[in-house]
This record gives sequence, C-alpha cells and structure tokens, in this order.
Amino acid sequence: MTERNYRDHPIVGTWRLTSFTEKNLETSAVSHPFGEAAKALVIYEANGYVATIFTRSDRKSPLGPQPTDQEAMDLYRSMIAFAGQYELEGNRLIYRPEISWNEAWNGTTQERLIEVSGDRLETNSVPTISSITGARTVFSLVWERA
Repeated sequence: MTERNYRDHPIVGTWRLTSFTEKNLETSAVSHPFGEAAKALVIYEANGYVATIFTRSDRKSPLGPQPTDQEAMDLYRSMIAFAGQYELEGNRLIYRPEISWNEAWNGTTQERLIEVSGDRLETNSVPTISSITGARTVFSLVWERA
C-alpha cells in the first residue's frame, strides 16, 4: 500500500455516529440493525489509517468479570470493529481492514460513497448482502464531528 496524505481532506478527524440504518433493496424496508441509538466512533488519520468500533444500543454487561459463552456470543454479535487503511477517490471511500472483530473482513476491500458537509459526514454502502440480515441492502450512516 502506498503512503497517503489526506491532511487537507475534511474527512480527517474523529466522528461520532448519529444514525445507522439499513435499507432492504427488495422490500424498501428501513431498519436500525444496531438499534435506534447505536453507538460508534470512527477515526480517520491523515496518513490513510482508520479505526472504528460500533455497538448496539442495548448491549448488556456480563454478570461477572468473565463472560459466559452465551454472554460472549451476545457481545460479539452486538459490535463491529476494525482498523486498517483507507483510500479516497472522489466521493468513494475504500476501506482495507487489517484487524477486525470478524476475521473474515481482514484483507477485504469495502467501498462506501461519502458526502462531507461541514461537521456532518454521510456514508452509504454500495449494494451488498448484509452480514446482519442476509438480504441485499444498503447501509447508511450519518456522523457528526466529535
């Protein structure tokens, strides 16, 4: 991967999620896969690295210091986290996860369409098969600068 410098690009910085929706392209139904108050932060560095974590709004803490197998499974299924490199090509944002909560994401390429307006960032996935529902969908995320 070549070294990048996005120092002057408005995406650089830390962003807090304000909305996470998924639109089913077959039924047009819109849902909130991580709840209506999903939590997330994403950090875009000028050098082309990104790190993010998402959690459902209704996550439950384990009852003890070590989660039970079921608690661990519930926690795993209620989050998304990855870090790696990103590229910008016009309004296209391309992620290349290197480390992820889901080993299947490592080494993949994920494309988003973005729009930055002041302290608001909107990202939309290209049509994809949802890892959450299995349907053909588009994810839409709205962020505010943290």
